[in-house]
Amino acid sequence: MAIETILLFFITDLLFCLIPGPATMVTASHVFAGGFRNGWGPIAGINVGNFIWYAMCAMGLIALATTMPDLFTALRYAGTVYLVWMGISMIRAGAWVTSKPKAVSSGAIGFLKGFGSGLAVHMSNPKALLFYTAFLPQFIDSDHAIVPQILILAIITVFTETFGLLLYAVVAARTADIAVKSGNARYLSRISGIVLLLVATAMLVINR
Repeated sequence: MAIETILLFFITDLLFCLIPGPATMVTASHVFAGGFRNGWGPIAGINVGNFIWYAMCAMGLIALATTMPDLFTALRYAGTVYLVWMGISMIRAGAWVTSKPKAVSSGAIGFLKGFGSGLAVHMSNPKALLFYTAFLPQFIDSDHAIVPQILILAIITVFTETFGLLLYAVVAARTADIAVKSGNARYLSRISGIVLLLVATAMLVINR
């Protein structure tokens, strides 16, 4: 790939990742509920979702989005149901109360649950489908081997996605620390659950 193409994709993809969306909201909600460490689960799930989308592009399976819409509709609804379940779980777990600054980390939800949330939101996000069907092909030269180009773009996306999500995770962690110090820690988990329910609702409306 031409270095100009790589740089252009890097800059454009980074801007995409810095725009707040379902992925950033899910990451922030987990950080609110359990501290900065809780952000690694959804970040990992979102990046795995990226690799799945890229793999589908490499194998030509992305066309299934238009030829088999029912399959992708089921996938989107499954992701939405998972987010609703996680949101309700966070709200129900919002009864813990403490005034210690380290309390945020004690409310850890777990890496696997965060991973599931990140993967669910990324695989059911219509924005991701638009990215891989309309935006990504513009950076691929059909006169050269497709798979190596997709691999290069996938590596770039992992970096830009992780950077953007970590940035929002830091902001969420700082906000959570302020809430803990002000004695409002008991609300963090509930707020996190409400955020997930809002994300699930938005995904449901958009996908319909």
